[in-house]
Amino acid sequence: MKILHKFYIGLVSAWKMFCAKVCAHGKLQVKWVNSIRGAFKTEVIGNGSITIGRFLMSRGPLYLKSVNDGKLTIGDDVFFYHNCSITCAEKVTIGNHCMFANNIVIIDHDHVIGGNGVTGELTARPVIIEDHVWCGANVTITKGVHIGSGAVIGANAVVVNDIEAHAIVAGVPAKRIK
Repeated sequence: MKILHKFYIGLVSAWKMFCAKVCAHGKLQVKWVNSIRGAFKTEVIGNGSITIGRFLMSRGPLYLKSVNDGKLTIGDDVFFYHNCSITCAEKVTIGNHCMFANNIVIIDHDHVIGGNGVTGELTARPVIIEDHVWCGANVTITKGVHIGSGAVIGANAVVVNDIEAHAIVAGVPAKRIK
């Protein structure tokens, strides 16, 4: 029975990836997908792209969006739990063997604020998350952040500055605690 369930999950995952690739008009590249459970939505607007490595695992919903010329790259063996969202206007790179708990938001841009309020224009800087990074629940990672290999981001943190390799950070804004 367990083998049948895994086979079913594999078929559903392959179908979801096929549908996502069709909707992205060739701007979604996938090496291999292991387990996509729950909702999975990709959106590519403009000349952007989304590249997904081997064995992406998601409990969904997982929302991946690339706008303008944004390049979203997810490495091998990456896990997303419930309700994760990544929006890319320039560049978001996630390394291999990373794990993200529920309610993650990763965004590499802000809207420009003009004299009359928020404009439709974006200001963006790359987000780089190296290998073996773990993010707890409700983490927000903002534009221009570089997170080093093996870092741990505590629940509810808002990451606005670079995090060095193997650091443990928490808080708003996220600060090193160990």
